[in-house]
Amino acid sequence: MKHELAFNLIGKQLDWSDAQFAGEFRELQLMIDHKYDAYQGFQPATRFHVALLNWLSQFAKLADRQTAYRLIKERLIFVSQREMHHLVSLMMPIVERHARSRMARLLNMPLYVTLQDGAACSRLDLMRRRTLYVGLSDGARIDVFRRYNEGQVSNEQVVAFSEISEDKWEDLQSELRKNLMEVGPRREAAQFEVVCLVDDFTGSGSSLIRWENGQWKGKIAKFHKANDHRRGKALTTDCLLHIHHHLASRQAKTQIEHDLQAFSQACPGFAYETTFSYVLPQDIVVSDKDPDVDLVTLLRTWYDKKIEDKHTGKDIWFGYKQCGLPLVLEHNTPNNSVALLWAASEQEGTPQMKPLFARRKRHSSNG
Repeated sequence: MKHELAFNLIGKQLDWSDAQFAGEFRELQLMIDHKYDAYQGFQPATRFHVALLNWLSQFAKLADRQTAYRLIKERLIFVSQREMHHLVSLMMPIVERHARSRMARLLNMPLYVTLQDGAACSRLDLMRRRTLYVGLSDGARIDVFRRYNEGQVSNEQVVAFSEISEDKWEDLQSELRKNLMEVGPRREAAQFEVVCLVDDFTGSGSSLIRWENGQWKGKIAKFHKANDHRRGKALTTDCLLHIHHHLASRQAKTQIEHDLQAFSQACPGFAYETTFSYVLPQDIVVSDKDPDVDLVTLLRTWYDKKIEDKHTGKDIWFGYKQCGLPLVLEHNTPNNSVALLWAASEQEGTPQMKPLFARRKRHSSNG
């Protein structure tokens, strides 16, 4: 379908006047060109204006179509690939600042002194060499991180996935030993003192760490169980797990910090630290208290309970864990986003929900 025809049909769906059409067309076309058409969840040759037309057509009432369009125009946050890569580029400076702060505490000196103190600089350089970067998912952009930090981080310090085989651990430790020997005889063992666990986005924090059915679950619990016995071997006995997300909701940040503290007390061994390239502000969240009453009503009423499964839980019109995010990432839409953006009903669904940004289930569980 040609975009001129699609826009004319969209204008009719929304009852735009000629004056409205001209203004709305310019604004919408700008976002389509720079962001929306790049969504990777679209089928080949599919364009956003066609998806928008199909999405609006599910609503019989004009008021509902206008409310839905207002969600896209005024509330939607679309993170492009370039923006996500920028968040990835912010990771190393953040990690470095935290490493320097730890060094200042370790050497009992003010932070600014570590910039000139020879012992601090030498110790910080050693810490950099003994840091391992591990991706927690295929969306962690660990390859992008490596390219941004070429010359600072070696290939032998980067692992794409957190399930690391015994042979891989031996290779990592062997390469670390060689690297330490290249800069001269060192008394320090070839052990990693920091493992930086990296992921792209967290909306609720529950995929990272959660208390469920009387036990700790999530990526951190799995990593602890798989690698706690490596402390004193490939890892130092006081190894720090530095968890970094490129993007997070405020709810996820709060939940992760709370649950990590409880987990560290229940399962001692590793130390923990969390950082984020960017935390979304709380005022973007859609909830029952939202001033846009029409939007809240639409999200609650235009909802098919058959989209729920054992992983999402019930009543997810505001998204998984009721996160209420009006968020789309270029490669996928999180299930923490409001369901109206991504939910697709089966044929017998009532109402028949159609997605604007169809979601691919990258994970089989929590968001």
